[in-house]
Amino acid sequence: MLKERIEFLSKRKQISRKDLVEGLVTQAHFANILADRYPLPEDLAEAIASRLAVKPSYLLHAADQSEETLERAEAIFAQLSMPASAIPEDTVHALEDRDDALTVELTTALMKAVYYQQLNDAAAHEYIHTSYLNFYLEKYGRPDDVDLPRPLAKALLYYKVQYYRSKLAYVDVLTHATRLSELALPGSEFWLSVQNIKMEAYIQVKQYEEAKQVFEQTMRHVYDQRLFHRLSGLYVAYSGYCFAMGLVQEALSALTMAEANLVYAGNQGDLVTAIANNRIVMLTMTGELDKAQTEIERFETLLMQESEETQQAMKPLICVYRCEVALGRKHWGMLAQSVDQLLKCAITEDQQMSGTFYQSHLALAHGNREAFMEQALACLPYFESTQHAMRLEPLYEGLAVVSEDQRRYKEAAMYYKKLVYLLRKK
Repeated sequence: MLKERIEFLSKRKQISRKDLVEGLVTQAHFANILADRYPLPEDLAEAIASRLAVKPSYLLHAADQSEETLERAEAIFAQLSMPASAIPEDTVHALEDRDDALTVELTTALMKAVYYQQLNDAAAHEYIHTSYLNFYLEKYGRPDDVDLPRPLAKALLYYKVQYYRSKLAYVDVLTHATRLSELALPGSEFWLSVQNIKMEAYIQVKQYEEAKQVFEQTMRHVYDQRLFHRLSGLYVAYSGYCFAMGLVQEALSALTMAEANLVYAGNQGDLVTAIANNRIVMLTMTGELDKAQTEIERFETLLMQESEETQQAMKPLICVYRCEVALGRKHWGMLAQSVDQLLKCAITEDQQMSGTFYQSHLALAHGNREAFMEQALACLPYFESTQHAMRLEPLYEGLAVVSEDQRRYKEAAMYYKKLVYLLRKK
């Protein structure tokens, strides 16, 4: 870990290794020190630290993995592995960004990145990567290849899980979540959270039997240990399983159970959002558009009780719901209004691309094929990268039909081929 820290500092100071040790020690001997073949002498640490503009202890204790250090790293991981909404912002800001022990420092940075991601704080998330994390992710970014202290290994795996969830790359989510669950204490709050993530990932990769097994195992543990505050979250996850299996009514019943058990939950705000989201999406996808509209209005009423910040954060999601219902009803005037609102308040790339997707539908409905092609092709690469079947199916179909009408038969054949492949995967 000393080697990685010195490389990071040298890169930041734009100083070569030759210049760093010039007149102090041979490069060969210094290479042996960085390879842990020899210890770093205090006088050499002082001289190198001076050239790197850091304290000698920042080098001497870089590789510290004492019990006290691991306990500090573990405490930081436990503190920041809770849902972001349950962590006071002051608590995060109070954590020092720099620590003599790289295990503590890197654990803190990884968990702060997860926190910023959950809050959709793009500026803070980008800064912590460009100023620090990107370098270390190149060194330790493959947890399978690196032997790291336990708390740091957990932080890296949790970071990877949340990163791949944001990219909808659920095969990778499942790989890292499985390893993470092996490092988590069985029955702990964090273990239960990872179980939910595993269930979500199994559903997304269509390993339904494994998803059900995780649900049943976790539910038994929750009842055995009387951890009733976990029931709502489990029922939300189970609703996703039921819906994926085509058991729509059972999925909606699971959401009703999730709502009924909210009284035990500590993070009711997050769960209310998840329950509302699942219910609205399910009703919309099954064509129950009047019920979906009622749920959207109910959700908006609940949001009025939340802070202004929360309401603004949820506004793009509400716009997406309204767009989906308007699209399902073919109410083009309502869709145009909702899309306009969405594009004005969109926060994430997914929300922006969804707005472009709805614009393409509007253009096609109004017979403006050039605008449709432009907008469809603008959002197609994003939805292909996220493998978003619900978006890709109408895009491929529309692009194929319009290309055929324009006598671009080769392009039409390509889109039809992609559409067939997509439908076969269902």
